[in-house]
Amino acid sequence: MEERFTKVGVPIQWVEPVLSTDARIPTGIANPRAHAIMLNHLDMIAEFLKSDKEMGIFCEDDIFIRRNWNKDIQVAIDAYKRLNLSILLLGYLTNYKPSETSTHWYHHPLETPFTFLSVGSDLWGSQMYMMDKAGAKKCLEAFGDYSKVTTHFNPDWTITKMPGGACIYPMLAVEAGIVATDHWGQINFHRACFETNYKQGDYF
Repeated sequence: MEERFTKVGVPIQWVEPVLSTDARIPTGIANPRAHAIMLNHLDMIAEFLKSDKEMGIFCEDDIFIRRNWNKDIQVAIDAYKRLNLSILLLGYLTNYKPSETSTHWYHHPLETPFTFLSVGSDLWGSQMYMMDKAGAKKCLEAFGDYSKVTTHFNPDWTITKMPGGACIYPMLAVEAGIVATDHWGQINFHRACFETNYKQGDYF
């Protein structure tokens, strides 16, 4: 990841990984690993709020990014502001091209080469997303206290489904297609998402 973002001149700020043994994880929960992943995302967002940056981009470490990053991210930032969003998904999991189906509806007409779409219930993945300070504050207020979260404590069910969100397509980040599980359905799904969205020459 360092090498990829260095190529486009973007510095990375890492946060410490959250382990499933973290003291913040309640004892006896069914999936401490998922809880740890959610806490890791919340830690990233909290660090952003401490910074003097206007926009925060949060990503996982198993992605390819677009070669024209600096140009394309500006398109995303402009759309975020114009559409008055709380969150914009820049990388996620889908095994179909959402701009070519009727599952989602357009937030805005096509802006070559990007389309901005609402986030459907069948769209998953927190590979990369963007928030401004207002969106980040809303996120921590809604999900920072585990005892107040009424859905799964997982970025897919919470952060990526925040009200006022949208997704960009083509994505600015595509997952590498490898998932740490022995569940064949998940393995095949992640591979299919990669094969559907990764275009050689557009990403590195």
